[in-house]
Amino acid sequence: MSKVCLIIIDGFGVAPPGQGNARSLANLPTITRLEREVPSVTMQASGHAAGLPEGQQGASEPGHLVIGAGRIIWQPLEEINLAIRSKKFFRNAVLVDACKRAAKKHATLHIVGVFSYGGVHGHVEHWQALIELAEKHGVQQIALHLIGDGRDVPKQQFCEDYAKFQKFLSKHPVAKPASLIGRYYAMDRDKQYKDRTKLAYDLYTDGKGQNVTDLCKGAKEWYEKATEKEQTDYYIKPLKTPDFVPMKEGDTVIGVNFRTDRMFQIVYALEKKDFKEFTRPVRVEDVVCMGPYSDHLPIAFPAPKADNTLGEVVSKAGLKQLRIAETDKMAHVTFFFNAQRQEPFSGEDRIMVESPKVPNFATVPEMSADELTDRLIEKVKAEKYALIVANYANPDLVGHGASIPAAVKACETVDRNLERLLPVLEEHGYEWIVTSDHGHIEDMLLPDGSVSPSHTTNPVQTFVHSSKFPTAASLKGKSGIKDLAPMVLTMMEIPVPKEMQ
Repeated sequence: MSKVCLIIIDGFGVAPPGQGNARSLANLPTITRLEREVPSVTMQASGHAAGLPEGQQGASEPGHLVIGAGRIIWQPLEEINLAIRSKKFFRNAVLVDACKRAAKKHATLHIVGVFSYGGVHGHVEHWQALIELAEKHGVQQIALHLIGDGRDVPKQQFCEDYAKFQKFLSKHPVAKPASLIGRYYAMDRDKQYKDRTKLAYDLYTDGKGQNVTDLCKGAKEWYEKATEKEQTDYYIKPLKTPDFVPMKEGDTVIGVNFRTDRMFQIVYALEKKDFKEFTRPVRVEDVVCMGPYSDHLPIAFPAPKADNTLGEVVSKAGLKQLRIAETDKMAHVTFFFNAQRQEPFSGEDRIMVESPKVPNFATVPEMSADELTDRLIEKVKAEKYALIVANYANPDLVGHGASIPAAVKACETVDRNLERLLPVLEEHGYEWIVTSDHGHIEDMLLPDGSVSPSHTTNPVQTFVHSSKFPTAASLKGKSGIKDLAPMVLTMMEIPVPKEMQ
């Protein structure tokens, strides 16, 4: 049996060279050597290959989910879209019951989530369907708490999308835009409760925010007064309209995001009984989740189940495994990689390397990659683990900062660390795969010449150092990231379960 290290370079796709391709602009001697000397294959990591609608950009959550499961797992975006088209959405018991409760209590129904057509965390069409559902069941007051994106869509996309949304709202006057805040605050997942989550909580429950007559107007005023780095929907400070009503006890809140990792903190702050992260005067108990943010709240679209994932199969074989990543990607190599299972498998150890606490990783493109490699090499030398799954976050998280020079440095940082890591792996008997979960860093320019912070639909390159796959020809047919888990098991000489075949 061979020990295997699966290295996921986050947001590192392939595309033709160009001024927007940070990967091609960077000096990458290690990657260049791998391209020359190591068998490789190009894999699809977006659209149907990632369990997403065809043409939808890839993302870290579906990418790690599919990689870890070794099969395509359809994402909630597609599930919800299909439910809306088939009208099943309007019969969803969890959502219907929430609307009926609000109507019966004559309470405000608050809808909160990312306002974006990006489709990574949520989608505007889901907002519209929820509003129609609430009206159908007699809700008299709907407060819309919009969260600016600026990351999975162009940086200042809000006003264009909001204008289209207002046309919809003109036919549904019971729903009123109440507030706007950037996802940097409302969707933090880095446990920055006091500095970020609290701004969203105070806005929602106490109306602490700038008064504006119109949310688009408020967003444009923000762009004008913000620093150059913060002139984006991502960083918008709290805004509230004349129609703002606070969330209070007895109200009903629906989180419209289907993705889990960036709604947990604000939902936790609103409803958790023993919340201690900051002083919380108002607790809203009636909270409903579109996706599984919590294990005790009603969930409209539960996570799909997947048995015999890579981690589970390795655990059943009685082998030890390690997951290692920086803070923002730890959930991806654990929770998502394990098909949205919170608890580690037997024999699974986890190391989280703390990322720099900065608003924008473009200011520190090296992040904590050097420390991650130090910790990883230490564990490799111990020869304790049969499987290691490691994530280098730099290309993706720095790419979201929309700075091509910083993105170039991010790529070079990862390359430098691979140069350190790969020889140590081989010295200690590890075979390895270097791959990615989705595209990003390789295509950062929009048609108008502005820098995009968003992911792409580009494929990813997978390098394989293994006696089981000695040539490029041996990788023929490995066309999508779902093929990675079966490849790892083949390298480890563990039977591939039928679910992956």
